Amino acid sequence: MKKYSVRPATPRDLEAVYALIAAQNVNDFGDALITTDGLQRRWQNIRFEKQTCMAYSEGELEGYAELRDGDSPFIYLADKNNIDLGFQLLMVLEDFAKDNKVAELSTQVSARNLTLLELFLLNGYHSELSFLIMELVMSEPPATPEWMDGIQVRSFIPGQDEQTTFGADEEAAEDKGYHQPLDFDAWSKRMGLGSERFDPGLWFLACDGNEIVGIALNYYDPRSVTGWVDHLGVRRAWRKKGIGKALLLHTLGEFYRRGVKHIKLSVDSKSLTNAPDLYESVGMQTIHEYHIYRKELPVQ
Repeated sequence: MKKYSVRPATPRDLEAVYALIAAQNVNDFGDALITTDGLQRRWQNIRFEKQTCMAYSEGELEGYAELRDGDSPFIYLADKNNIDLGFQLLMVLEDFAKDNKVAELSTQVSARNLTLLELFLLNGYHSELSFLIMELVMSEPPATPEWMDGIQVRSFIPGQDEQTTFGADEEAAEDKGYHQPLDFDAWSKRMGLGSERFDPGLWFLACDGNEIVGIALNYYDPRSVTGWVDHLGVRRAWRKKGIGKALLLHTLGEFYRRGVKHIKLSVDSKSLTNAPDLYESVGMQTIHEYHIYRKELPVQ
């Protein structure tokens, strides 16, 4: 068996680790999914000694493992078929989690990465949730949205709409089987509020008077020249009235106006609100799939 030297990552390893992560993500998802700046920001809140492990052989970086957020094991391999190294790195991450008395681990794995799928399955992880990555390349302007009477759409206003948008987004997400309620601070962090990617001109609110009934919270990725539909939701009482589709078409129209014609999103493959059907109705197609894997750890 090949022997490796292992050590925690340090800030000086940023470029090497980024290259490994980006290469695997391109193979798995067709996109690097992160920038060096994004990785650097993530590392600002990481405990390297307790959350990271780098594996070398003959001076070459062969693998990197990170216990993201303290409970999410992610593994990146220079040789995508190297399940033995993957196992060694996974054991390191699980030991970190046990030391921190974590009760459950959760990660996501591309359906294309057969090595990691096998690795997690063989080590007691199970999956009951899968997501589709859908894509649209617009060659012409999208259809004009049709709004029900009384509903108007406007852009998010910073300093005014944070709390009400948070409330509407959380309520709209209650029917998602995977949804875990967030407080405002956690939601703000998840949505990148105030970060460089946040653009209030791409956050759209469907309103009945002063009440927000639906949201489309989007962002633009300049690295891949892609518009992302991040959160699209309608509160229960206003569903089945065409508001979701109107918000989606409004979003596509704004991206098109800006010259952004490549659009992506991620959606639960078994959505209780049949969201994939909505996206297919405007021409989006599934290009990738990934699975959520979970494992309960024994109580120490």
